[in-house]
Amino acid sequence: MVLESRIELRLSDRLEIIYYLLHGEKVSDLVDKLDDHGVSGLQKFLWEKAVEFGIICRGKHFDRREITRKMIPSSEYQLQQRCSQSLYQCKASQCIFLNSKCARKKIKHQVDVMVEAIWGYIRLVKQQAHG
Repeated sequence: MVLESRIELRLSDRLEIIYYLLHGEKVSDLVDKLDDHGVSGLQKFLWEKAVEFGIICRGKHFDRREITRKMIPSSEYQLQQRCSQSLYQCKASQCIFLNSKCARKKIKHQVDVMVEAIWGYIRLVKQQAHG
């Protein structure tokens, strides 16, 4: 419970993310502005928003793999980075506290994938509304 509250984003950070999303700005740039806890919070918040948009757009046909299949698997990422940490640490986002630079690079990629998915869902809803 304590850990959970540590990765929550401030309201101002959440609003900034929403602003970036709605104005077509690169959300992954925020990774460089946040501390390690904030970066974990950004990743978690954006994942929740991507799922919400997916469910709104696709309903019961939404499958989170629509998003995750475009992400580099942690095992592959670790090989690319020549990382010797356990796979669990990379998957569980604990790495942000062990190797912040490497974790931030991975999270930026994941954020870009989630943002692209959200933008795709927004485009689809707009097409459905005008079609």
